[in-house]
Amino acid sequence: MRKALFLIVGITAVFALQNHPTSLVIERIQSEWDGSYPIRFVFLGDSRNPFDPGEPSGDSVFAIIRQKVNELAPLFAIHGGDFVQDGYREEYPACVWKLDSFEVNLLTVRGNHEIYGDFGPFLYDSVWGPTDYYFDLGIYRFIIFADCQQDSDTVWYGHKIDYLVSEEQLDWLDSLLADADRLGMYSLVFAHVPPYNPGHDTTHCLGYSGYLPEPNYELSHTEQLSEILASHRVLMGGWSHQHFYDRSEYMGVPYIITGGAGAPLDSAISPPPYGADFYHFLLFELDSVGNLTGYLYRAGSDSPEEGYTFTISPSEIAERPKPPKPQISAFNGVLFVRGNVPKGECTLRVAGIDGRKISEAKIKLSRGRNILPARLFPADGVYLLEISGGNFVWRGKMLWLGK
Repeated sequence: MRKALFLIVGITAVFALQNHPTSLVIERIQSEWDGSYPIRFVFLGDSRNPFDPGEPSGDSVFAIIRQKVNELAPLFAIHGGDFVQDGYREEYPACVWKLDSFEVNLLTVRGNHEIYGDFGPFLYDSVWGPTDYYFDLGIYRFIIFADCQQDSDTVWYGHKIDYLVSEEQLDWLDSLLADADRLGMYSLVFAHVPPYNPGHDTTHCLGYSGYLPEPNYELSHTEQLSEILASHRVLMGGWSHQHFYDRSEYMGVPYIITGGAGAPLDSAISPPPYGADFYHFLLFELDSVGNLTGYLYRAGSDSPEEGYTFTISPSEIAERPKPPKPQISAFNGVLFVRGNVPKGECTLRVAGIDGRKISEAKIKLSRGRNILPARLFPADGVYLLEISGGNFVWRGKMLWLGK
């Protein structure tokens, strides 16, 4: 406890509060917005330095970007994560100073580099507060959460990282998006690591075979995350982590990746104007009827990159197909589930072939095989099953032959 208190005092004594804690920044954003449109905000990510000792190139690029963002004077900016090297205590004075040097309100996403050090999660929380948060501005809801966690195992440079979204986070996200739908709002979702995008982006993302926990595609819940975003027709998913610019779509949801604020660049995975491997940031404008326009700025340039500007409109959102409902088949106490699995607990009702109720239980469905308790089926024969949860209802028959 004494060490923990020392760490908190060591941080808070050095910095004047400006772009932290997050709650204060959100209060400023909401109080400074005058109710007019467009709402202008910047999205950037991955500003850390390379691993070469003493190499300051990341800081240099970030300073150039910061100067241009200050000139543009948007209402706020979102940093998509990886603004420190390894999340050690000695890195934080310079890191927080750099982020506080923005003359605009700056929000942060916690990335994997923030949590390699033993106290990484604690240090982030001490400066900025909770990693998962949201705020509303006019007709828009902004949702930000952490999709990488510190693993208890260690390697030579610190802790290993678990790349995942927990079931609790999925429930939280689903609830916030459902509430936004009810209020007629447009939602924008931000996290550090992009979801798996089949046939397009399949490495260094949630679901990547080289990431922990294993098997990562299943344990990261990347498919469930993508389906939640699609089912609520999210206006945009914003990610960092990959050191390039990329604009794509998965399940009808626009995905924007920006990882070019100073970290060593990687090769783009899409041709221009959908991809780029130069240092950059994005300026977004949100109008009064749900249109989002994005401008890509190359670091050091006074004007947006020609040909890269894009617009997403509400009419496109309305035309997006929702994920297919789950496909369920049943035989001898096993449910085989494919497609979009309903969230949370479901109620299973078992009836005889005459329709009379026999038993009932709470179950949670997952993709693939779901084994039902044998106690629900008192004798061999055909049963009528009904599974319900939220807006989902499935009815079918099942032959029970015993164990």
